[in-house]
Amino acid sequence: MKIEKSGKGVKLGIGIILGAIVGYLTSNIQLWFVLGIALGSALEYGAKKFIKNKNHSLHIPLFFKH
Repeated sequence: MKIEKSGKGVKLGIGIILGAIVGYLTSNIQLWFVLGIALGSALEYGAKKFIKNKNHSLHIPLFFKH
């Protein structure tokens, strides 16, 4: 039986830990804990979206045409 490990939630955990550390250092744990969750969630979403994109090309919309 082969056990597969998923990296799901790792970036979220890192965001929570960093938020808690910064919150402790700045004496504002409530704010930084929530910001750490938000940052970790954004990193998880961005990583998931990047993996789904097979092309991995940077798409920059052009708003101004010559």
